[in-house]
Amino acid sequence: MVNYSNLHKVNAYIYKVHNCILLYVKSIIYILALLLASSFAWSQSLKVVDSNLNIDAQVGSSSSTVIKFQNISNHILLIEIEKINENIRSSQTSTFCINNDCSENNIVSGHTIIKLYPGQIFDGFSTTLETGLVPGNSSVKYLIYNLSDVTESVEVEVNYSIKEKAKAGILFSSDVIELSDVYPNPAREKAVFNYNYINPDKEAKVIIHSVLGSVVSEFALSPYESRLSIPILNYNPGVYFYTLYIDNEGVATKKMVVRK
Repeated sequence: MVNYSNLHKVNAYIYKVHNCILLYVKSIIYILALLLASSFAWSQSLKVVDSNLNIDAQVGSSSSTVIKFQNISNHILLIEIEKINENIRSSQTSTFCINNDCSENNIVSGHTIIKLYPGQIFDGFSTTLETGLVPGNSSVKYLIYNLSDVTESVEVEVNYSIKEKAKAGILFSSDVIELSDVYPNPAREKAVFNYNYINPDKEAKVIIHSVLGSVVSEFALSPYESRLSIPILNYNPGVYFYTLYIDNEGVATKKMVVRK
């Protein structure tokens, strides 16, 4: 004869164990969710914004780019920037500087510290690769992190595609545009670029920078023209750099000298 009383007790016990296991699993899932959310929140304190990390350059040139990052937390961060890895060739050198002042005395030897306020975008971190003598691919990796908590960090890798130097007198040549070097150089009254616009669906422009990295002038290149003439009578004598941008990405840079 079946003892229904004992069977009922067994079923009740099984039900109780099932509920305990279910509660335990839910608790574990809840704890893991909290840990994941916390980790995600910390990792989002820093964000890289509006930066060109894939750069085309030519042999025997100097290629520079600005890396912008933002404090998206609600507290002040003391940020350290450190170069952690570089995959470059023996004829290449990689440097970085702060506040876009890359004169010899301001090149950072290893790491540097800056203060970043909530919401602030820092746009004074410049990295430069002297491309050397051999074409190929190179990369440099940086770590940007909060000094008080290294979990608040972001890694940035700048990738370079180094190509053979264009023919004499040409700054840059691609399936988008071919742009000449500036002439005359040194220049006194005007500086001239010749160009051939191949793909008008792309936007191209020339930006003149001072040696400190500040923008002096900006000129859009028209697909319906083939020459850009820049009046420079208002420029102070000295050294400037001109950069060709395609769809807001710098692709080639060279030096221009202004004399009176």
